[in-house]
Amino acid sequence: MSFSKRIENAITRKTNDKIILMILLICMCIVMCGIFCSCSITGASKENESDKEDVEFDIVSDEKLPSELKEIINERKEKLFKTTFEDGGDLYIVVGYGKQPTGGYSIKVNELYETNNGLYIKTEFMGPSKSETVTQAVSYPYIVVKTKYSDKPVVFG
Repeated sequence: MSFSKRIENAITRKTNDKIILMILLICMCIVMCGIFCSCSITGASKENESDKEDVEFDIVSDEKLPSELKEIINERKEKLFKTTFEDGGDLYIVVGYGKQPTGGYSIKVNELYETNNGLYIKTEFMGPSKSETVTQAVSYPYIVVKTKYSDKPVVFG
């Protein structure tokens, strides 16, 4: 290989290395911007603890559900679902956990509170304990919470 060809190859390699380095730097800048932006957005959207006001609610049994809401639950029960339903000044908040292989599952409302931005509900899905005797039939666990109507959005957590 001639001397001029070697110099040409060295210059080309250096140019390619510079291009690759520039691309990597640009990618790193984009990633860092994304991280910093998402952190500030997440932090800004959290509610101030002093703005939270607990909301009174009742757990509603199947027998006391409006027929329209029963139909909605029946249509969606196969998969995880979250929905709300308004009826006569009441707000029903429903969280379903989809098809389960056995009975024995339960759902607990950990929090239901209101802020200036909405109603926030946090539920916990609990499976049967290993020592618990459960029905060996498919189940579709869900919980229906009833509270007074609010036009604020419901945020499921």
